[in-house]
Amino acid sequence: MKLKKEFSDFYKDIRIDSESHALKDKSEVLKDDIKSKLPGILGNHGISITKSDIRMIDQGSYKYNTTIKDDVVDRDVAVMIPLSTSDNSDPRKIKGYLRDSINISSRTVSIKEPCVRASYYENGEEWLHIDLPLYAEDGYSVYLARGKEYGNEYSWEIADPDGLNDYLCGKINGNDQLRRIICFIKKWRNEKYSGSISDHEVPPSIGLTLLACDSFSSQSTSEGDDDLLSLQKTMKGILGRFTYTYDANGNLVRTISVDLPVAPYTDVFKKMKDSSISPLTTFYNRLSKAVDNLTNAVNVESAHDAGEYVQKVLGDDFIVPAKEAVAAAAQNKREHSFG
Repeated sequence: MKLKKEFSDFYKDIRIDSESHALKDKSEVLKDDIKSKLPGILGNHGISITKSDIRMIDQGSYKYNTTIKDDVVDRDVAVMIPLSTSDNSDPRKIKGYLRDSINISSRTVSIKEPCVRASYYENGEEWLHIDLPLYAEDGYSVYLARGKEYGNEYSWEIADPDGLNDYLCGKINGNDQLRRIICFIKKWRNEKYSGSISDHEVPPSIGLTLLACDSFSSQSTSEGDDDLLSLQKTMKGILGRFTYTYDANGNLVRTISVDLPVAPYTDVFKKMKDSSISPLTTFYNRLSKAVDNLTNAVNVESAHDAGEYVQKVLGDDFIVPAKEAVAAAAQNKREHSFG
């Protein structure tokens, strides 16, 4: 089994196993600000809630323990409040009140289409942002506040954040190889899309996570898990999810759809599709190249050569075993055989 140690070391290197003190401190202070200030701000606008009414839950990679290191740490914390969506039909206003509850000089706070974002900077460089999707618990239903601050399109969208957490935790928890494969695929995404300037160009993390869960191929030998073969087969399986469609000019192009497993059951790749077909074509081509390189890594005899192919997929942080060490091991094996 090739590159067992290299994949193990790489995983330890890229993964954020637990919150750093600085990140934990920022998120806890943010949560305290929301709970202490939001009820009063809402009260000024005729909406009555108490501190204990506010429920905050982790979402995304921190919830599933698939967070990897990046230039900017991305954290998702859902804010859920009891609210009549019929009496408060404009979610932009409610998101504005959430923004006001956390808008202090040490944070840069903005209203994004799906959330309120608190960004943190050090020496002029952003190092952390905490996304706060806002949900209204209205009777037996939950709704996500969608819409930019001054955007013309806005809505309360039916949602099930607890159900999504349960679904993905059920898939990932207890499956260490799947968790590693998800982290490797996210690292590939970060490497290949580091120059992207628009969100719609980049495959969303939730999309890659769902695809990895659906296409996961468990691989092991008597020596343990074979992460190289598992990654190659899983990414090949994801590639097989692409289908053909036609663009406005009648050209044959590649596309992919992945629906959320819970309400609102929407296609997580919709934003990429709505912009133009080119981001999906780029996604397919980059994924296809990764599968080719991983297939070569699986098929070559030399661990050094295999490592070089993997490095083309996962970046320079993946350590390639030295040729000399491989050659020496082979020589020792021959001497022992005739010894």
